[in-house]
Amino acid sequence: MSMDDVADRRLHPGTALIGFIKGLPQMVVILPLIATRASGLGWHMLLPIAAGAAALLAVLAWLRWRQFRYGIGADGLVIEHGMIGRTRRTIPFDRIQDVDIERRPLHRLFGLARVRVETGAAGRDEGVLDSVSLAEADRLRAAIRAARDGGAVSSPGVIAVERKRDAIFAMRLPRVLLLGAFNFSLVYIAAIFAALNTLDNFLPFDLDDPELYLDAARDRATAGLLTPLLAVAVVMVAVLLGVVAGVARALSREYGFRLLAEDGGFRRERGLFTRSEVVIPARRVQLGVVESGPIRAAAGWSALLLQTLGEGGKADGGRQAAAPLAGNTEIAAVLATSRLLRLPAPGVLQPVSRRHIWRALGPRIGLPLIAILVAGLFQPWVWSALVLVALGAVLIVLERRRHRYRLDGDMLFIQRGWWRRRLWLVPVKRIQLVELRRGWLQRRLGLASVVADVAGGTMLSNPIVEDLREVDAGALFDALREAALRR
Repeated sequence: MSMDDVADRRLHPGTALIGFIKGLPQMVVILPLIATRASGLGWHMLLPIAAGAAALLAVLAWLRWRQFRYGIGADGLVIEHGMIGRTRRTIPFDRIQDVDIERRPLHRLFGLARVRVETGAAGRDEGVLDSVSLAEADRLRAAIRAARDGGAVSSPGVIAVERKRDAIFAMRLPRVLLLGAFNFSLVYIAAIFAALNTLDNFLPFDLDDPELYLDAARDRATAGLLTPLLAVAVVMVAVLLGVVAGVARALSREYGFRLLAEDGGFRRERGLFTRSEVVIPARRVQLGVVESGPIRAAAGWSALLLQTLGEGGKADGGRQAAAPLAGNTEIAAVLATSRLLRLPAPGVLQPVSRRHIWRALGPRIGLPLIAILVAGLFQPWVWSALVLVALGAVLIVLERRRHRYRLDGDMLFIQRGWWRRRLWLVPVKRIQLVELRRGWLQRRLGLASVVADVAGGTMLSNPIVEDLREVDAGALFDALREAALRR
């Protein structure tokens, strides 16, 4: 990090205009209302205060743009900013894991882009350039990648030609809508109740009062309005709104999805309102996950996710969507492009021990069953909960009976789940740690689990082969350990 590195470039002048527009709701609407109300000056002063706030906002936006500079130095990306206290920061090239290009609605309106430099520091973005021209965004990404990898900087003209290449996977509008229908969501119900709770003090009734809902149900039942047909209609409306919510989310996130082959990886473009462009280098890919469900699988659809380095602190464990809704042939084509991952041959996966189901049923069903039987001696109506226990047992059996695995040369395959079906594609050379686990119940059943720890994941996202016979678990553990030692 040399102080001789010069931050000799400014952001696009449109940055000041975008900053001004973003600040309008707070500075020109909310602030004048609060100031007028608190000072008692009268509503006739609202427009003058709003005009003054708009002028101040414009000056501040221009000063922020004027004082922000950046440049590419010998050791890294240099950023200087600050109106009163100046801050100078250098992000070394060897710490930069990725450079993403994002285009939000205002950026797209003015033909600009937002450049985000990711270093993997607890999921934080250490460098954000908001906003630059598209040509400058391409130049920055090419220059940073070239400096990091020790190569020559590609010219913007070459990159512009690369943008026109055909995608190895793309989603047209009908498939995006189908994805939204599969991603049925009832989050909107929580949003409605959250909004009502916010307005609770202004409502003529108490939302938290259960008698409110019971009295309403009794009144409608007495009037003959609470019928099975009404209940079915309510459920259908809820389902329809759930589908609409899922479609809206899919359109916003996945519209125009394209995955292109990039030198040494992939380039992904997607988004309706915020258009994002992310490069996924192959060297950062640690494993692949093929996700599906009973309905999707019956229709022949799955999703392909790539677990990568960086952003490991996030809930998704650093996973990038490579094909949100694709057939097996399309997924196989994407995996072939990676030159790292592949699907298992049909029928090669082998089941874990049959005792796997019994180990899951014991603590999850046995304890609740005993509690219900004991409570039923004092309150017989509690025995009706046995139906829920039986349903839980069926779901556990369905989930656990699909657990399979296979160590096939340079790949470890792990399959789990019924409602949320997952197939892990783990390159053996990416495994950093192999762990053999044996819990109290496993030791008494003669079982053991093998954990394959890879970079970029979380404790809950790493692939695990559960409940193998001890001899099979030992053989798998030794094979993975020997493969790791040969690297």
